[in-house]
Amino acid sequence: MSKAKSPLATIVIIALVLVLLYALNPTRDDFIAWRTARAERAAGGAQSSGLEGVMKKGAGAIAGAMTGLVAGGFSRSDYLLCSTYSLGGKKGELYLGAARLFVKLR
Repeated sequence: MSKAKSPLATIVIIALVLVLLYALNPTRDDFIAWRTARAERAAGGAQSSGLEGVMKKGAGAIAGAMTGLVAGGFSRSDYLLCSTYSLGGKKGELYLGAARLFVKLR
């Protein structure tokens, strides 16, 4: 015996997904925080102890701060369910943000 799928249930699920995407559309501050954390992780590398660990942590903090300043120069285009962040015009960097996740497009 097969059950017929209700079109109402499908519409409700799609509406819930759209509302969730709208609520989780990342802001400019979310993008700056993401770029800063990514730069800190890249500069800090693996956890080390002693002077090497302190130097790596300091380098990560400096890289994060500098990236935060650069990320402030990105322009945001809001599409309600997602946003794009661009720097440098048509040939510059472009990121897509949706559900507080970011993907580099170019």
